[in-house]
Formats: sequence, C-alpha cells, structure tokens
Amino acid sequence: MRWPYLTLALALTGCAAKPEAIGTRALSGSWRSAEGAILEIEDTGVMMLQRPGPKQRPVVGAYTFDGTEATFRDQPGSNPCSDGLGTYTLQVEPNAFTAAVVRDPCQDRQKILVGAWTRVGAARVTPDS
Repeated sequence: MRWPYLTLALALTGCAAKPEAIGTRALSGSWRSAEGAILEIEDTGVMMLQRPGPKQRPVVGAYTFDGTEATFRDQPGSNPCSDGLGTYTLQVEPNAFTAAVVRDPCQDRQKILVGAWTRVGAARVTPDS
C-alpha cells in the first residue's frame, strides 16, 4: 500500500522541481538590460540585439524558446557571434526576465545577455493563420 503514495510523492516532487513553462509570446517584446543593451524579440523567432555605446551595429538572429530555455543564433556575418548557438535559462515574469548561461561559446554574447532585463515595449504579435 506504500507504493502508490511513494509514486505520487515522487511525481509531485518532480513537478515542483521544474519551473512552469511559458509560451514564446510571454517573451516577445522590447527589453533593456541594466547595462543599456536593447533586445527586440518577435514571436516569429526573430531577435535583434542592440549593444550599448556609439557606433554599435545591431545583431540580428534567430531564437527558440521552450518556456524555460532559450537558444540564440546570430545571423551569419553578424557580430559578435555568428558561428555558434548560445543556450540560456530564462526566468520570465510579465515585465522582467533574468538570463543565465547554460552553454555558449561566445563570450561577447554572454557578457551582453546574462543578467536582468526589463520590458520597455509591448510585443508585436503575429496573428495566427
């Protein structure tokens, strides 16, 4: 009779350990880092990162987001990291998110993305077809 309770307890523990996954639309919008970088995220999978400072070209690329983990790939020829994927865990709230690196060969992208971000603009949501 103890087995059903143990199974239920293990199942509940496993569920509690994972953060609740959220949709891509919760991440869509304009975000600003504490250092002044701007990250534009569209629900279509396109992102644009504007680094702070004069004469900085925006980095355009693609992203995927499964609700807890995001993967970023810069467009080929884009700076700073057009040759690799960067994977980050994101804790997303309605008007803020925090990024932590899981793996990313690009130190420049890590310096920009890791940390706290604040929403500064509404999402441009693509209508469902």
